[in-house]
Amino acid sequence: MSARYEVDGYTAELDDDFRVVYRNPRGKKLQQVPDRLADTEGVRRLYRLRRALTKHRRDARVQAEAWATAGTRVPLALAESDAVWREALDDAGVDLAADLPASDADEDEAALIARTYVHPDGHTMTLLMKAAPFARHWDALLASQEEWELTDTFATGIRAPGDAGDSELPFPERLMVAYPGQEQEALETAYAFGWSLWGSPSLYKSILDNDLENLAATAPRFLPAFLDEIADMCLEEGGKRKEYATGYFTRARNAEREHHTKPDERWLDARYATFADHGALASGAVRARAKELAPRGAVVSPDQLRRFRDILVRRVHTPHDLYPGMAADLRKVARAAGASPESEVAALLGDIVPKIGLCAGDVNKFWVDALRGKALELLVERRPETVHDVLRLIPDDANGAEDWLSLLRRSGALALLTGERPGLPAGEAARLLHDWLASEPTWRARSDELYDLAVRLAPRLAADAVPVRLPYPDPASDRRRALIPLDLADELLQHGVPLADPPPELGSPGAAQMLVHRRPHLTWLLADPRFARELRGGLDSELELEGLPEAGISYHHHYRPHHATELGSWQSTPGICRTPLGREVLRVWLDRQRARLRAGLDLNGLVRVLAPFVHVGGAVDELLKDEAAAREFAAVDVVALVLADLPIQADRPAVEGLMATMRPADLIGTRPMPDLRTRIDETLPDLSEVQVAQAWKALQTGVNCQEGLRRVVARLSD
Repeated sequence: MSARYEVDGYTAELDDDFRVVYRNPRGKKLQQVPDRLADTEGVRRLYRLRRALTKHRRDARVQAEAWATAGTRVPLALAESDAVWREALDDAGVDLAADLPASDADEDEAALIARTYVHPDGHTMTLLMKAAPFARHWDALLASQEEWELTDTFATGIRAPGDAGDSELPFPERLMVAYPGQEQEALETAYAFGWSLWGSPSLYKSILDNDLENLAATAPRFLPAFLDEIADMCLEEGGKRKEYATGYFTRARNAEREHHTKPDERWLDARYATFADHGALASGAVRARAKELAPRGAVVSPDQLRRFRDILVRRVHTPHDLYPGMAADLRKVARAAGASPESEVAALLGDIVPKIGLCAGDVNKFWVDALRGKALELLVERRPETVHDVLRLIPDDANGAEDWLSLLRRSGALALLTGERPGLPAGEAARLLHDWLASEPTWRARSDELYDLAVRLAPRLAADAVPVRLPYPDPASDRRRALIPLDLADELLQHGVPLADPPPELGSPGAAQMLVHRRPHLTWLLADPRFARELRGGLDSELELEGLPEAGISYHHHYRPHHATELGSWQSTPGICRTPLGREVLRVWLDRQRARLRAGLDLNGLVRVLAPFVHVGGAVDELLKDEAAAREFAAVDVVALVLADLPIQADRPAVEGLMATMRPADLIGTRPMPDLRTRIDETLPDLSEVQVAQAWKALQTGVNCQEGLRRVVARLSD
């Protein structure tokens, strides 16, 4: 047979560059496989030959370059045995030696033996292998499956690259060694899976999974080794295939248990550690390992315990690598080893806290379990800087404020804060308190535990004399809202704690974000002119909607006058408004609104006057009852304002009649609905399209303002 295949005049052959070339009966080169040759054994045979020759040439070039760099002398016989080697050695400039190595080289298992094979088409290929017992199995496989016949062997005297005498064998040689007496079957199984001297299987998961399923049915005893090898290949490939490595490693361990395979414990733990280092070890695999090590009544050696804890540590690269039962697994193995479970957990924490921080990740699961015993106290003994790790926590880093306070107490951090223990620099307590207060979410009620802790720290804060900053909003950052604990500020002032100067208008947080319920009168805070001034300015700004630049603009969807409430409205009367200062600011604001009515308004101005009433909502009912003001608002002539805003002069009774048929509604779109358009055309004929839109907006805004006035009058009235 030759490296040429023909069917009905169509040919396929290998050229000098080992490419498969197709030609038609006239000898013309074809760009694709002709139908007569497609999926034929002859073409498949050519591609097997091409694969072998291409891989051989590539490997020869790489090896020749390595020998040239290392200055290795290579026997001339290698170049004479194979044209591919001759070209590679010449191109690399390798020094060739005419004398053969000593005869005892055949006994050196680390030395490379040259084995020359000949293909029926005339190609010759010399491969370098170790003088290992499985070489003969390769010979048999190459002859039966690839048509390469062994014709010669000779010693090279060259040691295998990187061989120190104890390096791990490659796959599938490793598989053959693991199954003495079954070497040929193991090799043939690997070959059927895709391993050969020319390469290894492609890492296409669907194909691999299908082949593994077949392997589980035909040769299940080999399955763990194949899964391990594929896992290693995926791990080395990286990227998306790293995820595959995690699954194949887990499946390898499951296959071992299913088939009662007992690998060497140290080798197995080294495998776990390797995959842990690469972030490719699933928590399920670790949990299964703990269960395997420490079933009921089992005894674990101290060395096994140490290796298991090391695996846990090496697996943690980020907080996401923690899993809920991690501490429980370690405790289980520790008990089986006769060690202290809490000491082992403390040792685990001592290794992972410097990497990812304390209480990082899912605090409701791993950390709650890990810190529930004496592990925290033992960790502080082993690693005193843990106290400062605890100080850096905010309440939400623990499983709630109560657990956070418990961590402060148990670690000794609370004693540092209060001054019972020395070591905390002056001003650090003030800084930490600010950070804790600033961490409070705006969507839930403030924790009483944090308030009580701040009060407990008051003597220390007063003694340090470093002003405490309250957590004001910062419009220049993402922190646009903040809960401002004015009641706590009031209490701190009473205890002599200095407070930093507030920003203008307290950063305009909004009255709803000002907390006063623990000390509703704010006696000490309002006595401080700095806070009284900025608090007054902040309330004034909010009532004028200055913090909401789009609010109150005519026809705008924010604070629509006919709505009872909006998304940003006060849902209840803020406590700050019940203070003497708050009541005073509200009263002054109402007087300003009345003055605006008296000064005369257009329709847009009326919208601006009504908009803040939508914002403050029920606070008017509770704090601003005023019959005289109600009468003033009731006297507003909305129809007159609408008439002034229409694009043409119109008859008042006709406009009043039209408005009476309309209902309060949001201004959506640029033109009225068809039925309303008809009524507008009947009342205001001969309008252009632009004028119709203008008239509709004026009419609808007027109707909306009538509804808004009705609400305001009702709220102001007794």
